[in-house]
Amino acid sequence: MLSLSLIAAAPLFAPTAALSAPAASTPAVDGHAFALKARHVHVGDGSVLSDAYVVVEGATIKSVGKSAPKGVRVIEVDGHVAPGFIGMRERTGAAGETSESARKSTPTADLAYAFDPEHPGWEALVANGVTTVVLTAGSDRIAGGMAAIVSPARGEVVKRGAAMTIGMSRRSISSSVEPTSYAGLHAHVKAAFEADAGGHFSRAKAGKLPVMIEAISRSEVARAAAFAKQHGLAGAIVGAPRADETLDAIKGAKLGVVFEPLSPGSDSHVVDSVIALDAAGVPFAFTSDGRPGNMRMTAAACTRAGLDPGAALRALTGGAAALAGVGATHGTIAAGMAADIVVWSGSPTDLTSRVHAVYAGGDLVHSHEGAHGQGAGH
Repeated sequence: MLSLSLIAAAPLFAPTAALSAPAASTPAVDGHAFALKARHVHVGDGSVLSDAYVVVEGATIKSVGKSAPKGVRVIEVDGHVAPGFIGMRERTGAAGETSESARKSTPTADLAYAFDPEHPGWEALVANGVTTVVLTAGSDRIAGGMAAIVSPARGEVVKRGAAMTIGMSRRSISSSVEPTSYAGLHAHVKAAFEADAGGHFSRAKAGKLPVMIEAISRSEVARAAAFAKQHGLAGAIVGAPRADETLDAIKGAKLGVVFEPLSPGSDSHVVDSVIALDAAGVPFAFTSDGRPGNMRMTAAACTRAGLDPGAALRALTGGAAALAGVGATHGTIAAGMAADIVVWSGSPTDLTSRVHAVYAGGDLVHSHEGAHGQGAGH
């Protein structure tokens, strides 16, 4: 758990959208609740509410509306309120646990056991607004086991066995451990699915367990999409910087795409792919990979190229939660959802914006020195 500190608040900016929730519908809450009052509340589904109160009780959001119940402490925040970001692939603090030098396939491995809540690397992610991540096996694995969804800010495992991780890229091929070729790699994956009876592979084929298939090049993505369609697999392809070139295959397999964040030397074609997928209605999100700033930078680059800012933020929040299988509890600011909330100085997809405060499960886990404001009884 990261250290807690108090955050201040101040009056905000002009409203951007109208709220549909009437003030009279605000439910009563107990004495442990508080409300964040903001002129801009980004829901996480692409919409923005104006002059809204986000009422938090315990670890969940109690209501979002035009008012807060009497007696509830109100914190006026200086900036925008949005859901916490969700990183769709992360290995921070678990490098030794996610690698396996002798075996390429460990389908029953539970990545929840690799989660180290005390690792110092989590602090940077939380400070950049990331409240939830998908912990996965290393890229060199073929069947890397069960991904776990964890909250680095709260030090908790949110969901075990969230998805089966499958490597179908050149990263899973080596010169010393079989398979050593693409032919061998695909033969290995095919044999694993055909031989399994009642295990994780069978659950994946029955649509009961999502898959995260790593594929990078155009041919790798095309083969991965064809394999997923053949076996009735649901989930997402991870990587695929040129996904727009295999859009029909991806859409035909009913898969989403999780893009790796841009960095010096990486394939900037990701921006074109994101815009093409959004236009085609294919869900997409981003990995964090220990680089939360790059993740947000990638989303911002997409908005500069024409992607709607709401769609960019949805890929970081509600859309990512849906792909991760926790859309019913995480990723949006709505009643009943986890109170994972970030206060930004401006729009979250504007690179000039800075994190003022991060709440995880209703607890203040990070605040930026110099943020101003006040809490008040209501």
